Amino acid sequence: PPLIDHDHRVGTGQGRKNILTGFRGGGRKCIVYKAGIADGSGFEERMAEDGCEVHAFDCTVDLSAPSVTGKNNIFHPWCLGFRNKTSFRGNTYAAGRPAENLVFKTLSETLAELGHENVDLLKFDFEGFEWGLFEQDFYGSAVRPVQLSFELHTQKSNPRYVPRVLVRGRGFAAVNTLFSKLYGFGYRVVSKELNDADPACAEFVLFNVGKLSSLPSTGR
Repeated sequence: PPLIDHDHRVGTGQGRKNILTGFRGGGRKCIVYKAGIADGSGFEERMAEDGCEVHAFDCTVDLSAPSVTGKNNIFHPWCLGFRNKTSFRGNTYAAGRPAENLVFKTLSETLAELGHENVDLLKFDFEGFEWGLFEQDFYGSAVRPVQLSFELHTQKSNPRYVPRVLVRGRGFAAVNTLFSKLYGFGYRVVSKELNDADPACAEFVLFNVGKLSSLPSTGR
């Protein structure tokens, strides 16, 4: 069944998500990875309260930050994906942090380090770094989460938050290629909404239909 927590027409999916919840159950605790915390972790708290094991990742957030202290999720101070010598000059999230101190690990490395074979929900919002995660890690990996929830940043995204080098050339053709690849991996879009603050960004939720046979029956 779907978890509908807001009206997708008003673009409030920045921190909230309309997801499918059928992957939970069957006597196995669901595993959720969330990359990109910034100043809010309400969604992650909700998933933890629903019984999921939630792991949060962000190399720009301190261990003492209100968004991660005293929470029900397990916080890891690194970012998912590849840095690729990206400059963070003028970036709001990395302000005051030496670039060399920002730690990045791939999804595959993170799964191995935490002892997980796969995750049920991979949720990420990290300002353009999603392109590197997809192209340099996800495409060639055997890891296929049941559900993906992410914000996609394109070439006209606000440079105060999204480094220009990460979205240069990321227009219609690049977006089409990305979703064609994901379709080939079994993913189907179940939710889409434009960012109300930046129309060059959009929130997506995708479900892997190839995983349907392995999910517990709802009895319906």
